[in-house]
Amino acid sequence: MNNRGSFYITFCVFSAILLSGLAFGQKHYKDLHYPEVGQLKMPEYDVVTLDNGMKVILIEDHELPFIKMRAELYAGSVWGEPDDKVGLANITGQVMRTGGSENIAGDQVDEELESIAASVETWISDVWGGASVSTLKDHFDKVAGIFADIMMHPAFPEDKIELAKVQARSGISRRNDDVSEIAEREFNQLIYANSAFWRDEEYATIDAITRDDLIAFHKKWVRPNGMVLGVWGDFNKKEMKKKIATLFKDWKPVGESKIIPPKVDYQLAYGVNFVEKKDVNQSNIYIGHIGGQKDNPDYPALIMMNEVLSGGFSSRLFSRVRSDQGLAYAVYGAYGTNFFHPGAFFMYSGTKSERTVEAVRSMLKEMRLMSEELVGEEELHLAKEGWLNSYVFNFDSMDKIAQRLVQYAYNGYPMDFLQKTRDGVEQVTREDILRAAKKYLHPDEVQVLVVGNPDDFDEPLSVLGEVNTIDIAIPAPKAEMPEATTEGAAKGKAFIAKMAEKIGGMDKVLSVRNSRAKAKMTQVTPMGSMEMEGVRTLVLPDKLHLALNTPQGAVNIVLAGDEAWMETPQGKMPAPDIIKNNLKAEIFHDPIALLQLLDDVTVQYVGEVTFNETATDELVVAMGDESYHLYLDKVTGLPAGIKYSTIGQQGPAEIEEFYSDYRDAGGIKSAFKAVAMQDGEKASESEMSEMSFNVEPDMSLFEK
Repeated sequence: MNNRGSFYITFCVFSAILLSGLAFGQKHYKDLHYPEVGQLKMPEYDVVTLDNGMKVILIEDHELPFIKMRAELYAGSVWGEPDDKVGLANITGQVMRTGGSENIAGDQVDEELESIAASVETWISDVWGGASVSTLKDHFDKVAGIFADIMMHPAFPEDKIELAKVQARSGISRRNDDVSEIAEREFNQLIYANSAFWRDEEYATIDAITRDDLIAFHKKWVRPNGMVLGVWGDFNKKEMKKKIATLFKDWKPVGESKIIPPKVDYQLAYGVNFVEKKDVNQSNIYIGHIGGQKDNPDYPALIMMNEVLSGGFSSRLFSRVRSDQGLAYAVYGAYGTNFFHPGAFFMYSGTKSERTVEAVRSMLKEMRLMSEELVGEEELHLAKEGWLNSYVFNFDSMDKIAQRLVQYAYNGYPMDFLQKTRDGVEQVTREDILRAAKKYLHPDEVQVLVVGNPDDFDEPLSVLGEVNTIDIAIPAPKAEMPEATTEGAAKGKAFIAKMAEKIGGMDKVLSVRNSRAKAKMTQVTPMGSMEMEGVRTLVLPDKLHLALNTPQGAVNIVLAGDEAWMETPQGKMPAPDIIKNNLKAEIFHDPIALLQLLDDVTVQYVGEVTFNETATDELVVAMGDESYHLYLDKVTGLPAGIKYSTIGQQGPAEIEEFYSDYRDAGGIKSAFKAVAMQDGEKASESEMSEMSFNVEPDMSLFEK
């Protein structure tokens, strides 16, 4: 659900360009001279309101034989999405298009549009919904008809809803893979913690969404009287107005046209916040607090304040914190403003772990100086000229101009808002910036967020204040557990004891310190089956090494306590949390490890069931938040398999593992064949050729 910006990538690209230029003797930024900003000529446009309340902006542009449309509507998640179904708005906006309408299926829409090089897209985010259309003028009637049909009569087929939910779960599973994304997300969580403007989708909230929810959301929020439609291109305005009115004549208004957004309940306060990531050597730092709205009369002064403090290559953060002090690889910031809810003011730095606290202090110092002294004449000149010269890029295409007009009409701003902002920026003085900084910057009431490895920090974060440690673990779906009873627990322990005897006896099991297995494996992938060989080394209680010989080359996956990493032909890298957690679970699922952990494990007998066409006794084994179902063959007493829920690359999955071909290995019976099923489909098969216990393992395998 969250709307994330791409400013980090953009900034890094620009930094690379700048640095490569300097290597060839490029002028210092203080020697740059900007040409005078020219006057911009806006196109003529008409604004009409249809009988159903839809506002339409029409712009004729006969340069090319194209017609484009863009809609914005009050359909964001902040209005119509309950806390237990976060993700509903996003999925509704997605399936409106992928599912097609009641009259034409989504896949057929794809074929129709591809055949004439046209496009229709829909989406819904946090504060707004939208749609876009692009087509040659000769196909406009056909494409516009498809667009109107999708907007008014979406079909919401179950298969497309499930596909959207799979994609959402996949995004959840990967949300902790990128450290910079973690930092940005958690900072915004601190700013918008008590509002609906920044909430995470979770597996449980996605699973709770139904087709009826999508239908109800669309009916309430996708409506003509909450929509602004911009149309521009090669047409006659009078004729186009009639066409749009005819297309949407049967679409009835719903509710009030003007929607008041919810409030952001933010209280200024100082706080130090920390997310631990021990697999990185760089700290990601955010410092800031709530920002403002664009209709603030001080908006031009805030633009210039931000430009001087953190907005570009000549800013203080860049020139002082990065260049002069060498404290940051990347540094930037913004006094964030939105149209109808406050943005977030922030300063960002990516720095060496060993200079973390030093960087925080330096950034806070620059923030304080902004509200204590006038900026220099040259600073203001460079900031103003840089912003004014980049201003023209807001109007370098008809697409941008039309989209801005739609945006201003949707948010209730003057249609010439950006031109007025430019005029205001031209008039900003040094005194205006100081006044704005004193009023809107609060250096003693900021939220400091650090994401990094505390073992390498120059000083403990506690020197900055009391530290709030943030848990970013992704909540897993709750597994269904049978009702615990004294009788069930006793019976479960009895079956476990019987399993221990069948495996080789408890004394033999407790003597195991490690194991080594060699196997051939077949992994089922979307591209087909992949054959590989592997060696699995387990050192109890918490070390596991998998050496895989794959078609892509050698891969090593290692778990050593709370750390996990991978070695591939591309190099060594930290293992994602998904892989680390699955490695820990694999140890817990091992019968030898289970029997050695019995004092910490609860076991509950469920009953007699058929598992993989075998009569078994079912048990539930649990330790802490982890649990799985264990199936013991009624004839042999040995494990016939297990069933458990896990988190895969596409989110939650139910895994069944079937065990067979038990052989004696050093006095311990082990299954030499295993088949894994994921959500009812075969996922992998392995067949061991060697199995040994209490070998002398190479402990360097577990040295990072």
